[in-house]
Amino acid sequence: MNNLTALWLSTAIKYPEKTALSDGSVTLSFRQANAIARCWAADILQALPAGEEGGAPRPVLVAAERDVSSVLRCLAVLMAGHFYVPYDPEMTSEKLSHIVSDCAPPLALGEEKHREKLAAAGYDGVLLPLIAESDPEGKALPEDSSLPGLQTSPETPAYMIYTSGSTGRPKGVLKSHGAMLYFIQAFKERFSLGSEEVIGNQTPFFFDASAKDIYLMAAAGATLEIIPPEKFVMPVTLIEYLNERKITYVCWVPTALALVTQLRTFEVVKPATLRKVFFVGEVFPLKQLRKWFETLPDIEYVNLYGSTEVAGISSAHVITADTLSDDTLPLGEALPGTRMLLISEGQEIREAGQVGEIAIESPALALEYYHDPERTNKCFLTCDGPDGQPVRRLMTGDMAAFDEAGQLHFLARADSQIKHMGRRIELGEIEAGAEKLSEIVRCCCLYDNNKKKIVLFAELMPGVTRTGKEIRSALKQHLSEYMIPSKVVMMEHLPLNANGKIDRQQLKSTL
Repeated sequence: MNNLTALWLSTAIKYPEKTALSDGSVTLSFRQANAIARCWAADILQALPAGEEGGAPRPVLVAAERDVSSVLRCLAVLMAGHFYVPYDPEMTSEKLSHIVSDCAPPLALGEEKHREKLAAAGYDGVLLPLIAESDPEGKALPEDSSLPGLQTSPETPAYMIYTSGSTGRPKGVLKSHGAMLYFIQAFKERFSLGSEEVIGNQTPFFFDASAKDIYLMAAAGATLEIIPPEKFVMPVTLIEYLNERKITYVCWVPTALALVTQLRTFEVVKPATLRKVFFVGEVFPLKQLRKWFETLPDIEYVNLYGSTEVAGISSAHVITADTLSDDTLPLGEALPGTRMLLISEGQEIREAGQVGEIAIESPALALEYYHDPERTNKCFLTCDGPDGQPVRRLMTGDMAAFDEAGQLHFLARADSQIKHMGRRIELGEIEAGAEKLSEIVRCCCLYDNNKKKIVLFAELMPGVTRTGKEIRSALKQHLSEYMIPSKVVMMEHLPLNANGKIDRQQLKSTL
């Protein structure tokens, strides 16, 4: 199987009447979803024939809302032999304008309501308003032979995610069919994920982590339940929804999971069908993970590690009681065919406690940063592999260290290391110390370069009142004196971005 189109079609044939997609309003079987996607692929080919521009696939903008239509648009683009570029319809016109000018898409998929926003961002191409409202019974479906996506090679681009990272300027990360195929098959087999799974999707489809949910559904014949975003505002309602939809598997950001225990949800209702809780994208506060583990010990908890520059994830650690007795979570074992190294000054290191940058060698690496050869060449290197053959290596920008048992532990982003009063400090270490305080729900530590001050933003447990001075004093139990923040800002709620992570860019703007 060489491409994601072939993967989807084989699963749709195998499980025709099984539920593939649901968003609370529309529910589609694999047969229905496949029929709609194939019809849309024909529409795409009429508007943008494959083989143009010397045969190269073209970028197609996809309005990524939380509905089944968004997933089907992506699949239809792949069937048509092009690659999709999902975008947040709520993003600023400035950011969307950068995406439009960078990838110059000749086609966009969405609804009429998106036309004005696209025009304001400088898009003047065709908009196909594709909406999954019904099963196209009786409509002639295109034959397999007419779907260019079935002839797609593993090296062909499948999708591109724009991520702003620490700069605030979107950059396109281009992923191939082969990279996602490798990852999803390794991931599915590693955790015995099959057609019985009901996936509870939390991550918006314009974030890279959502691809795991889409292609796990496509590879395993699982059901993808797209959870309405308002459910995450009230954790009791959220857990009730999980039970109602019989969700068995979630892969969420820790902030979304931690909110459940922070608000004592399990005292009111507990998950009834949930069997697997995976988390990725940020550090899970251990005091909240322990509450999940102690309340629901029969669930499988897995800490995943990955990078936007990799399709899916690179390593995984299954949580045990012993794991939770430590101060930080290990990143775990690399997936088959993947190597994770620690590099310092160009050399691999394995000594316990020595800090280095995580490097990943894997068939799941992204193709490139779109239209940015300088950044591509800086982050994607060609090195000698274990057998002496050249391999591609990604330098992640994530700093880590091995413990005495040889387990790799994430420390911080390289760009979050500061020099303050002559000392090198990891802001992530300050956050980890603050999260040990029982009164803190979550926090974010930033450095004010203008005033040369460490600033901690903290959200307290409901009903708890503490001053910044009291928090600074309590931190002395866990941090060296030179790491104590100069200022602690109390906030009723820390701002979150669309993915449910703490919005550091917004907090930076307040410094």
